[in-house]
Amino acid sequence: MPKSNKVFRGVIGHIALLILSFFVLVGIIESFQLFSFDLPFLNLLILGYMLVHTTLLLSSQLGVQILELIRVRMPTLLIAYYFQIEDCQTISIPLLDPTKSKFAVLIILLVITGGPVLFPIFAIYGFLLVYSFISVVPIEPSTILYYFGYFLNWMPPILAIIVGIIIISIVFVEFKHL
Repeated sequence: MPKSNKVFRGVIGHIALLILSFFVLVGIIESFQLFSFDLPFLNLLILGYMLVHTTLLLSSQLGVQILELIRVRMPTLLIAYYFQIEDCQTISIPLLDPTKSKFAVLIILLVITGGPVLFPIFAIYGFLLVYSFISVVPIEPSTILYYFGYFLNWMPPILAIIVGIIIISIVFVEFKHL
């Protein structure tokens, strides 16, 4: 029985983390539209930093989650992972150990430079956008197809390439250490 409870918690955790990642992705994609407005240079610079930072953190989060799904582990939220580890405790995932992996150093830098603040901002923004689309428009198959086409048209190809490269590189690095 304890084994099935752990599997159930893992499945629920992975689903919740995928939903959170989806909201962050929607927030990032919709934020790219703000560049079309006439914003001051400093605002554009800050928005650009926020978007690049959160895109890197999101792609790293998805890569680590895919590895955890392959290895059947509990999900790890990167923005909170290093805050849960005590000083005398060793890091259980070698990929996230900064003494063994350069990728872990990148994640720590992303967490230190604003990950716990920026990730929730885009998640809340994405949630509000999705909620407003769903609550305003009744869900019909044609509406779902329209929003799917809208999503595909506005998703920047560079984001897909970055996510793909980082996920593939994480999988290769992790399987190299086996």
